[in-house]
Amino acid sequence: MEMNTANTAVPLDRSGDLGQPGRKLRQGWIVITTLLVATFFLEAVFAGAMLSGVGWARRAHAVAAASLIVSTLAAGVFCVVTLRHVRHGPRLGLTLLSLAAAALLQAALGALSAKGDNLTWIHVPLGVALVGLAAQAVSPARRLGAT
Repeated sequence: MEMNTANTAVPLDRSGDLGQPGRKLRQGWIVITTLLVATFFLEAVFAGAMLSGVGWARRAHAVAAASLIVSTLAAGVFCVVTLRHVRHGPRLGLTLLSLAAAALLQAALGALSAKGDNLTWIHVPLGVALVGLAAQAVSPARRLGAT
């Protein structure tokens, strides 16, 4: 008996295939990376408030910096481990890990500036660059699994 495979249905949802994440997974990473961008921008708002003399802003700036380092590092490690076989997954993971390292450097410069070292001139522009680097993480998140 001959089998006719020409009319065999091909499933449209290939989320179970290696290298093909489901739509929810991709949307989840888009949300995570977008929240990171927004939080890095909020960190700049706290910095501006602090430089303007707003009392609560110094503490908010410090807490946001610590939470950004931890969350970005955790997201990067999780991404590298879980998405290593997904197209654009390793790039997303490395982008997030690079962002975490840059944020750690930024926090160190900020701590030294707070102690009196003349490093604000590099701390502020690096903060601006971090917002741009965080935005770069959204692109591979949107392309997860795409060819």
